Amino acid sequence: MKKLLFIMVSIASVAWFVGCSNNNSSSGGAISYNCSYVNGACVDSYGNIISNGVVATSRVQYYDNQFYFSFDTGQYSPSIRGNMTIVNAGAYQQFLKEAMVVCDQASMWNWGGNSCSTWLQGSLQVSFYIDSSMKPYIDFRAVPGQSWYSGSAGFYTGGATLNPLQLYNNTTFNLINNSKGFELRSNGSYWNGGGLKLIQIQVDTGTLNDASFNYKLIYPYNGVATTFATGVFKRY
Repeated sequence: MKKLLFIMVSIASVAWFVGCSNNNSSSGGAISYNCSYVNGACVDSYGNIISNGVVATSRVQYYDNQFYFSFDTGQYSPSIRGNMTIVNAGAYQQFLKEAMVVCDQASMWNWGGNSCSTWLQGSLQVSFYIDSSMKPYIDFRAVPGQSWYSGSAGFYTGGATLNPLQLYNNTTFNLINNSKGFELRSNGSYWNGGGLKLIQIQVDTGTLNDASFNYKLIYPYNGVATTFATGVFKRY
């Protein structure tokens, strides 16, 4: 599978190394914290991850999709499948409408390529990377189903269309499930209605040292945080 290209975010290099201990003293030139190892991570008393295995010294990145689409060439290949499955169509269409603003933006009617039902027949690509800063960079890219026409009627109701939707400023990494797994969290962009809604990527069991793990994508639907997709993230 062709690797997804990221827009690189420059991050100042970390000139010190992190060590974990049960006291405040430093040893061997490393900075020492009051923390303990939980799920392979050095976690302080506030639940903040100081380091997590390979993440302390390098960047790891993961990716999944429904099927392959190249944003560079326009190659559309539904036969090349990823591991993602849409499990709640309504919640997914709400995510497309609010967080990405790619469909259902006219107040009266939307059809063809302007309808979220058409995008439901397409593909979603999601990826993220984390480096020593432990701050996730999340990338969503949506592809509509093939449609030969599109149209809308009424007033435009949305904000900025963001495809890809790239989240970095408000993202966090959190341990969940008694530290057996983790969650990436971010509000959407404040350029559109998605900025008011929480986007969650949950991994019930897994660490950033793993080559792959199961995940859930969660977005509010009818006022309730709802899983709209599941799949398997693979490192690349």
